[in-house]
Amino acid sequence: MNKSESSALATHDGSQDDELSLSDLILFIRRNNRTLLGGAVGGVVLGLAIAFIVPAQWEASALVRIGQLGNAGNAGNAGNAGNAGNAGNAGNAGNAGNVIEPPLQVVDRVKNRSFQNSALTSLKLPISDSDIKAKSFRNSLKVKLEKSELITLTLRATSPSEAEQNMNAVVNELKRVHNNMATSTVNRWHQELAATEQELQRANTESERLTKALDGYAVSINEKIFSQATLLSNILLTREQEIKNIQDRKRILEERLSPERTFQTDVLGRVEISEQPVFPKKTLLAVAGLVIGLLISVLIVVIGASGSRKNIN
Repeated sequence: MNKSESSALATHDGSQDDELSLSDLILFIRRNNRTLLGGAVGGVVLGLAIAFIVPAQWEASALVRIGQLGNAGNAGNAGNAGNAGNAGNAGNAGNAGNVIEPPLQVVDRVKNRSFQNSALTSLKLPISDSDIKAKSFRNSLKVKLEKSELITLTLRATSPSEAEQNMNAVVNELKRVHNNMATSTVNRWHQELAATEQELQRANTESERLTKALDGYAVSINEKIFSQATLLSNILLTREQEIKNIQDRKRILEERLSPERTFQTDVLGRVEISEQPVFPKKTLLAVAGLVIGLLISVLIVVIGASGSRKNIN
């Protein structure tokens, strides 16, 4: 027999082996179809039973915008002549605004156990991991930083109302922390604005007095009165420049405190609750039960066949 005939024979034998393997599989299914079918049905029933026994969970989600301490941008430099720059430094003038806390730091804060303990305490729940609700709260609370630097929070609970309540507790705790961080700066800006308004009022009063005095000198034309009028005129021009600087400082502070530039941490829109339970998934558990049932039934058949062979031997 030459090499080509040997190769052809080997290929033919390999094909027969493949056919025999497929035939064996088909024969195995036919001989044990009841066992396999029973295992599959039993697995599906068991999976669905677990799906109905395990408590359902609803998911709450919230898109959170981190609070900001605003400023008037580059316009903050316009008041430097009247020491307006000191107010601008409080908000690092030159930027549109500074978030109260960096987004990545917020993510770490939400994951922190002490933060979660505070949220649980506000819900009047135990903070011990031995408590089922506290453990479920910690395990289900997830935080994600979006590309737009918004924060997505999600958590699960055994009812829609509980999920919403727990999410509100997390958001309120984050708002409380950020409000504490921002309060001193915002209060200082309000104090500066009040002081600036008082200064502007005094400057306007002085300017009006000088204007009236200058108008009184206008009826006289002697040299002494003319020199006094010139002096008053120069003083008035200086006062008007000071008033302009004060007005610039006032405008910057008002813009910095405007809702568009300074705002609290809060949810964009509202807390969303899933309409249907997100866990357990009945379809997923049914498929898992089907696969496990088939595997167990195959294992039973194989063990039974092995025992039969031992008895025959």
